[in-house]
Amino acid sequence: MTSPTPSPPFAIEIANLTVSYGPVPALLDISVKIPAGSLVGIIGPNGSGKSTFIKSILGFVRPDVGEVKIFGESAEQAKGQVAYVPQRGSVDWDFPITVREVAMMGRYGAVPWWKDLGRRDRQIADQALEMVRMQEFAHRQIGQLSGGQQQRVFMARAMAQGAEILLLDEPFAGVDAATERAILDVLAQTKKAGRTLLVVHHDLATAAEYFDRLLLLKQRLFAFGPPQAVLHPRLLSEVYEGNLRVFADMQSREFVADDEVSR
Repeated sequence: MTSPTPSPPFAIEIANLTVSYGPVPALLDISVKIPAGSLVGIIGPNGSGKSTFIKSILGFVRPDVGEVKIFGESAEQAKGQVAYVPQRGSVDWDFPITVREVAMMGRYGAVPWWKDLGRRDRQIADQALEMVRMQEFAHRQIGQLSGGQQQRVFMARAMAQGAEILLLDEPFAGVDAATERAILDVLAQTKKAGRTLLVVHHDLATAAEYFDRLLLLKQRLFAFGPPQAVLHPRLLSEVYEGNLRVFADMQSREFVADDEVSR
């Protein structure tokens, strides 16, 4: 008698998560399990709690109620297993640091504080820069790069960390077509390597193409699953309160979005 095939582990398990800023709830009673190896897009209108959701997984904000587990451990115990790529607006681009030095920052957590980074750490950082097509800019100060190039450098830092889970906060915002393709390539390679990715994303027109699962959020969790199920006009109308028109062909997986109300 053959034993049943074990289910894949959950990279992230969230139970009854509630987070408030003062009297206003940012997230309300969210429970979801993210399978390992998933590429998940987090969608929802502005102010829906997407960034707070990411920060809760990182342990940056303390929940009022509920818990977050990373491969069965608390966020504090799982440090080093999660890497974060912030929004570009949260970074001081005038700081005197080079592209390679930013990528090397991803290795600090793997080395005791009393030791210097070694040759292997530099190799890993250089490989990460090559993956995001930024190796030729290794000695350039980060403020001298375009917005898309800066985004790729911080993706390299996350890749150099070697974490099993990558959290990215709107990596496609304001980037050019070449950077968008480079980011997509990195996401695909990272998923192929068995890592789990959660990506805050605002463009519904590309969400079905970019991700194999979507998480629809507006303070509470409205849906989590395949794009065809989550990008349902009735669901989106409820979440976006009629401010979005989505025409969906579920067979071809093509979506056209218009964020103006028809008058």
